[in-house]
Amino acid sequence: MALLSLRAYAEHRKVTEGAVRKAIATGRISTTADGKIDPAIADRQWSMNTNPAQAQSDRGDSKAASSFQISRAQKEIYEALLKKLEYEKQSGALIPLKQTEMEAYTAARFARDKLLKIPDRIAPALVGKTDINEIKEILRKEIRQSLENLVDFLNGPES
Repeated sequence: MALLSLRAYAEHRKVTEGAVRKAIATGRISTTADGKIDPAIADRQWSMNTNPAQAQSDRGDSKAASSFQISRAQKEIYEALLKKLEYEKQSGALIPLKQTEMEAYTAARFARDKLLKIPDRIAPALVGKTDINEIKEILRKEIRQSLENLVDFLNGPES
């Protein structure tokens, strides 16, 4: 195939002459010593060295370029989010869901067991009591003590 001028190569590629100049300036395609373009070589170089979004943009198809750029940006955002999650996991800021569920279950069982033992513990103290305020105070004291035990249990052993 014969060597082409910049304008002829732009027509061959169906792009603007400015796009061809830019491809030459950025080293995406090469020219001969006299500034002519071998279309077979330049076509291969263009395909290998051109971003698909840029190629679409050179043809005036900004919708396709925009779609490519949006997809690429979304991919980079998700990769950054995954790296952030991995960092938070490694730093201890995140714990596995199963571990959280197990700890919540254990805490709920502890609270339930403590609260269900209140009647057995205070029933003897309530026998014969007729003052409602005294009964309420005994109940409050036992419930408060059970809740404090729960807090101590949730805080874990003191180091």
